[in-house]
Amino acid sequence: MNRPGSGRLAETVSSAASMTLFLIFSVCCLIIIAVAASAYGRISGNYDSTFSSAAAVRYITNKIRAGESAEVLSESELLLKGDGCVTLIYFDGEAVCERLFAEGDEPVSSGGEKMFEAEMLTVENADGLIKITAEDSGHSFTAYCRNREK
Repeated sequence: MNRPGSGRLAETVSSAASMTLFLIFSVCCLIIIAVAASAYGRISGNYDSTFSSAAAVRYITNKIRAGESAEVLSESELLLKGDGCVTLIYFDGEAVCERLFAEGDEPVSSGGEKMFEAEMLTVENADGLIKITAEDSGHSFTAYCRNREK
């Protein structure tokens, strides 16, 4: 038989159980969001720290492949010739820079456009290949490219 107060007790217990389940669900959602945000922060930080050096090396190797010839002027300067113009890619101490010159002009490594932030850029001849290494935030990226002379 039903007691007069048992309906109220059942409603109270049902409401409390519903609120408890909702609270548990909310806490789990907040924990998952916090874990996902932390993982995203680590991934984004690693990507940002390696982007500049990798992009700089890829850019330079593509410029070498597209040009008619490449000449290593110094440890941090590369001269590319092609299509009536000369491109000087150099490291100014803070960034990888590029400057265009007309063919016949004396290339000067100043006043160029900053392409990529970097801590170091080295360009050297290595057994008939051009070795390009860029470093940023402790991450180093190296590529070898064949000098295509026409």
